[in-house]
Amino acid sequence: MVNKNKIYIPMDRLGVESIQSNPMGAIKFINSLLDSIEVRWLLKPMKLYTDRFPEGHFFNSGGFFVDHDSNIINKIKEMNIVFDIAKDSNLGKKLNPIKIALYNGRGTADFCIAPLVELLNLAGFKYKHLSDSDIRKGLLHEFDIFLVPGGPDAGESYYWGLGDKGYNNIKNFLYNNGQYFGLCAGAYLPLKSLSKENKYWLELVDATDDNDLDYWRTGSGFIRIKVLDNTHPIISGICAGKINTLDMIYWEGPAMQILSDKVKAIATFYEFIASGSGKEYPRWDLLDNVLAIKAINGWYNVLTKERFEKYLKKRASIVETRINRNRVILYSPHAEFGNIGITQRLKSQSYQLITNGLFYLSINE
Repeated sequence: MVNKNKIYIPMDRLGVESIQSNPMGAIKFINSLLDSIEVRWLLKPMKLYTDRFPEGHFFNSGGFFVDHDSNIINKIKEMNIVFDIAKDSNLGKKLNPIKIALYNGRGTADFCIAPLVELLNLAGFKYKHLSDSDIRKGLLHEFDIFLVPGGPDAGESYYWGLGDKGYNNIKNFLYNNGQYFGLCAGAYLPLKSLSKENKYWLELVDATDDNDLDYWRTGSGFIRIKVLDNTHPIISGICAGKINTLDMIYWEGPAMQILSDKVKAIATFYEFIASGSGKEYPRWDLLDNVLAIKAINGWYNVLTKERFEKYLKKRASIVETRINRNRVILYSPHAEFGNIGITQRLKSQSYQLITNGLFYLSINE
């Protein structure tokens, strides 16, 4: 007799860590299944009835349902992945395999690409590097998601490599069947400028930074974002309760001003934490996060509390919009850089903002 119950792999937040001892390992396992079996992603908090909790147990969003299979269970046990056996259901959204185009053209920065590549490998996502010439040749249409990492400026370098043809190919990709995921400088790229002198943005998203290309106005440091929509899939496994904040590394990203109701703010800049400036220097151990240490010690343009209050506070830090029903998500802070202490870098909660974002772009509505 076929067992119709489900394997449920939770990703709930437990204090400052995931319930999973190796959250990226659990996600890598999920990615390894997508080509062969159905995996469903729980997108809202739910009471599930399980073998361990027959009376019912409340789980937050972000976990995964997989059909009951003894071989899968044995593998899960070998990997020390936390799981439950839940009553059969069709809860959640089906995850689909995705092909990711990771931009590594003239406009990107090595120190932004490297941690993103590390994270994609840790989490088992399939991706291919795409250069400026690849995009100009039209190869972007072979992919599902265009993932654009940070760069050295607010967009000028992108245009240098891509030119009008590359920009037009990106626009065609988004108007046809493509999804866009931009981080820091990659979040600047699709914005609309309030200045006719700015020829370097795609002018696709009804949001701007009213300081335009002057990314120097802020600097690098540690900030806290406030989540406005606890139900959004990209926050799955990170939020718990009504009010949620998350500490992140910030490095001169856009302070997004929303221009129409076509764009939704998912989080805002909430509070300044620390930087390499005098009395604002962090007094705690940053553990093994080299990028956090570099953001504090290795960059001359430092964020200050005054700059935060003037240029960032209450502006959107994470937004979503659609172009012809295709999703665009933009992150100003560097989720891929990991935490600013508290836990070891590879257990960073912020990593799930990246993996959740990619899973979110994979689901069909």
